[in-house]
Amino acid sequence: MGLFDKFKKKETNNWENAYIGNPNFYNGKDNKPFGAFALTEDTLTSFPKNPKSLYKVNNTEVNEWKLMLVSTTNSGVLGDIDYYEAINKLMKFVIDEKDNNILIRGLSLEELNQILK
Repeated sequence: MGLFDKFKKKETNNWENAYIGNPNFYNGKDNKPFGAFALTEDTLTSFPKNPKSLYKVNNTEVNEWKLMLVSTTNSGVLGDIDYYEAINKLMKFVIDEKDNNILIRGLSLEELNQILK
């Protein structure tokens, strides 16, 4: 097993050990559903790049998506941000991509707060 093989195996294990982000759905403005994913401090997480194409509620396309940022240090929600805006800001923390998913390394409290700015 060469050096590259060890790296490749570690990368594969990252996906296996990652938290898979699944959305929760809520009623928003005008009783239209919106979806929300959570990103928790220091947690390796996999998210879809485009949840609009994957999820529907009662056969209706969900147009509004949010990312909730959760702190284990502060034991609570730091805030939320538009999902697609968040994904753009999170791209610098992506350690791998496959299919339509991204794998984001665990982020510190400071890094989570930067996403909200």
